[in-house]
Amino acid sequence: MVTKKFKCILFVMPLRYTSFIQPITASKLYNDVKSHKDLVHFETAYVVKLHSVAKLAPSQSVFTFNHPDYSTKKSNQRYKKLHFVIPCDTGSAIVHGFAGYFDATLYKDVHLGIEPSMATPNMFSWFAIFFPLRQPICVQPGSPLEVHFWRCCGSTKVWYEWCVTSPSPSPIHNSNGRSYWVGL
Repeated sequence: MVTKKFKCILFVMPLRYTSFIQPITASKLYNDVKSHKDLVHFETAYVVKLHSVAKLAPSQSVFTFNHPDYSTKKSNQRYKKLHFVIPCDTGSAIVHGFAGYFDATLYKDVHLGIEPSMATPNMFSWFAIFFPLRQPICVQPGSPLEVHFWRCCGSTKVWYEWCVTSPSPSPIHNSNGRSYWVGL
């Protein structure tokens, strides 16, 4: 009888991915959301092709996930407070919301992403996500913009919550996933 032993190799893709956000002026997107005249649409994240927007500050990383993660006690809930500064040469700016991007390491040095400073060339199949604000916020040049993002998990869904605390506070958008979520 011949017995062969095989070594099982498992690859998980992506190995790592990071989300990013940046404040934007996007009057067309904002007015499209506003036209629905309800709270639900201001608490929904939209996958969009960004054009006719002003990117007000460089994007910053929000959440990073590494795979595989064999920890049984690790939560997939996340929280991050970010500080953006609108450059002095921009002038006063209206923040209508935040553009969201991702960057992923699929395997070893194979990378895929849409974050503007390191986007994969000629990739047209992935678009940014837009997190709107209920009320646009005016930010003076050189002034800080402080935003909070949560990735929340329930037994049947995952959702995002977001709010601005400086220069003026906004309500928490999508509290408890009341308007927008992804089912598990």
